[in-house]
Amino acid sequence: MFPQAEKNCTMPTFLVNRKVDGLIFMGEIDRRYLATAIQSGLPFMLLDFYDDAIAADCVLSDNTSGSYMITEHLIETGRRNIAFVGSVLSTSSIMDRYLGYVKALMRAKLPVRPEWLIEDRDSRGIFIPITLPIEMPDAFVCNCDEVAFNVVELLKRRGYRVPQDVAVTGYDDFRYSTICSPPMTTHRVDVDEMARTVVAQLCRKMSHKQPLAPTVVIPGAFVRREST
Repeated sequence: MFPQAEKNCTMPTFLVNRKVDGLIFMGEIDRRYLATAIQSGLPFMLLDFYDDAIAADCVLSDNTSGSYMITEHLIETGRRNIAFVGSVLSTSSIMDRYLGYVKALMRAKLPVRPEWLIEDRDSRGIFIPITLPIEMPDAFVCNCDEVAFNVVELLKRRGYRVPQDVAVTGYDDFRYSTICSPPMTTHRVDVDEMARTVVAQLCRKMSHKQPLAPTVVIPGAFVRREST
């Protein structure tokens, strides 16, 4: 889908001509575009995102619990000053990962400091340069592996050692987690199970059966590497 088509709510030809029997929407999609698309009446599922304003069946990664586990791990390793890198209003996934981070800090009776919430993208979802805070934390919880990779590279350019001076965690366990130096502690998203589940749920709806649950949350796995 092209950005201009999404902005103008221009539906793809296959949908206008009813050439498909079901729809899977993946990633964060403009609310107006989504609302227009589902007016087709076709069975549909949301994958890896949700919208509080639209009643829709979805399959999600367990973002809140995953980020909670990562933040708890940092606390257990002795870090007390922990920042979060991610624009929390950009996507439902980043918001939920931020909530997991906040939950872990609150349960440990650690402060949630506004100056340690660091933006990583603009209103269009395009990455922006990371700005390190004036008072440096001793750990960064990043909303995805690519952002964590960029944070590690920035820290090294500024003379910090990872993880001796500052620990960094990612999320997703994509390629940036292993090409990073040092390799990245992260949370692995079970992409294969999410794909299997969303297809199975959509097939049930296309067969005029109710989905097994309106929202299915797929757990992931904590992966510790050398960045913490």
